[in-house]
Amino acid sequence: MHSKENRYSTFNNLAVQKQTLILQAAIAEFSAHGYARASCNRIVQAASISKGSLFQYFGSKEGLYSFICGRFIRKVKDAVKDTASADLSFFALIRGVLLAGTTFIDRYPEYFQIYLKIMFEQDVPGRAEFLTQVRLFSADYFGKVCETAIADGLLRSDISVEMILFSLDGALDKFFLSYAGEGMGGLNLAGLDEKELTQKINELVRVLESGLKH
Repeated sequence: MHSKENRYSTFNNLAVQKQTLILQAAIAEFSAHGYARASCNRIVQAASISKGSLFQYFGSKEGLYSFICGRFIRKVKDAVKDTASADLSFFALIRGVLLAGTTFIDRYPEYFQIYLKIMFEQDVPGRAEFLTQVRLFSADYFGKVCETAIADGLLRSDISVEMILFSLDGALDKFFLSYAGEGMGGLNLAGLDEKELTQKINELVRVLESGLKH
């Protein structure tokens, strides 16, 4: 059985240009069609490789999808890493994550489409694990920060950490959906300029402060 480290060793040993071509074809296919309706035939045609080569690199369609999702998770965590590690106040941290999230959507729109497809498709391999790992306000990332803010008297102590994180995650998710222009977030945020977007981010942070601040 291959370990996670060498499972994709054949692909990782390819020239970078060829790797990029294959990944671009796969990301475009999964972002446009989701997992179930994605076609390996279209991927190999776009990447100018054989289907046999694709399966040699990834084992299966599921293996390719898992690889793409793994890259997506790493990019999401990289996007919020500096914010998460910075010595910021709790609500400045929320503002930083909102900015990082909107920047991510601008930079990686196809990856965000893959995320949306996973949200609304049930029959996706590893769906639950994936959604858990890409939650920006997860217990792993911000649970300790939240606990410290409560202990320091900055957040209300009558609301559990779990509920605070749940509320934050829901608010941010809706914000990002609206920013991506999906019409599901309840706000019209698509196409805002930098100044207008900053105003909306600050407005959301004020709303959260009014409910959570001690």
